Amino acid sequence: MSVSPTTSTVAERISAYDPQPRDAKAVGRARAAVITAFGRTLSGAPDAITKALLATPGVAVSGGSSLVFGTERRTSAVDAALINAAAAVAGSTASPDAANGAFVVSLFGLCEERGKTGQEFIDALIAGAEISRSLAPALSPPAGQLGLALLGSVAAAGRLLGLSPSKIAAALLMAGVANAGTPAAGQGGPEALMVGQSLRNGLLAALLAEAMDEASCNQMIEAEQCAAGGGLLGAEALDLLAVPSPPGADLWDQFDQQAGAILPRDDIAPLFERLETIDKVKDLTTVSRLLQGRGARATPKKVVFAPRGTHEPEETNWVP
Repeated sequence: MSVSPTTSTVAERISAYDPQPRDAKAVGRARAAVITAFGRTLSGAPDAITKALLATPGVAVSGGSSLVFGTERRTSAVDAALINAAAAVAGSTASPDAANGAFVVSLFGLCEERGKTGQEFIDALIAGAEISRSLAPALSPPAGQLGLALLGSVAAAGRLLGLSPSKIAAALLMAGVANAGTPAAGQGGPEALMVGQSLRNGLLAALLAEAMDEASCNQMIEAEQCAAGGGLLGAEALDLLAVPSPPGADLWDQFDQQAGAILPRDDIAPLFERLETIDKVKDLTTVSRLLQGRGARATPKKVVFAPRGTHEPEETNWVP
């Protein structure tokens, strides 16, 4: 069967990716990226675009297992990716690496939905970043940051779901990786929505490919030959885990300020400590509980004691 060599080759390389042993520095760098990305998302949770998305009927319907950061709502992994990625961009204050933070948070909901551990979450992030960085020099024409983030997201999701090369190729096609645009930084709501939709589509494409049979995926790849050009994606050699803090900024001080926009003060330090060791977490719901916004927990009932001398003894049937 004849298939698109570019799409098939990219999918084969994603499937064959063999992670190398990682030192403490690499894991620490990934943790810092997670903390910064989560902080940006919590900071963007009160933004107008985030609130508008949550208020739109049919978007992020309750009933799933993936948390929308800073809220009580749990929805599907794909809708959590949409809202959280948009919030990450909204909270990035026109940072040129806004899509990188969105890439990080968009995968969290899938890991939570599939019961993955913190280590598996970190591994998927590093894999997606390394795969996209290694493929970027060989792909053309050049694409922007969003295209690279989308490629890394599909690659990471495909590996998390254990997709075959043909299913990964189909996911790349359905996600529109080859046509991913480059949103103008600093556009606020439009940029946040574009990035959120793109990464949601990447995750949705991976889940659709998982549900499809191999024959259908192969037919999709074969049909892609009709497309003009032949190049899947071009990308600059960007690093998806480059989610830096401002020069001289303390990671804790920055996270404390960002998370304080939506979380109770008492939850911020425990959340930061948990994120610092997220690769050791076995159950990611212990993290997402700390990401829930105000009102997520019932207010403890105030204990009121009766005035002294007014309490009457309870009736009893006991006979001495």
